[in-house]
Amino acid sequence: MKSKITGALQVFLWGICAFHVIVGLGLNLSPAFPQFMAAYYGAEVNWTPELLYLVKPIGAFMLALGVMAAAAARDPLSHSSIVFGFVVLFVLRGIQRFAFQDEIASALSIESGRNIGNAVFFLLMAAALVWLFRAANRSAAP
Repeated sequence: MKSKITGALQVFLWGICAFHVIVGLGLNLSPAFPQFMAAYYGAEVNWTPELLYLVKPIGAFMLALGVMAAAAARDPLSHSSIVFGFVVLFVLRGIQRFAFQDEIASALSIESGRNIGNAVFFLLMAAALVWLFRAANRSAAP
């Protein structure tokens, strides 16, 4: 019998899955979707045909991450490497927001406060995954 905490971890992973699948498909199927996502992140982007093409491989990676998140969501305790792969991804994305803050501001016109908020969000996602996974693992132990 799975615990409530394992169920919460699964719901969280299904959310990660849904986000990555939607973004992955959107970046590949809709020319308007990358512009929507840029606005969502608060970025001002000069959309050239070259850049619109370059987001398609990113979309493929996002779709693959969504598939991996689905595998982990089905049985997170058996897919710890996938769960911790997402932890690493979210930590790196958070660190990137701090490390490249000046580049992000100059290239994409994302305000510092919003950029820091995005960094904190990624780091909180990583922390939540670690906490939920550890708690689920403890609750599953006999």
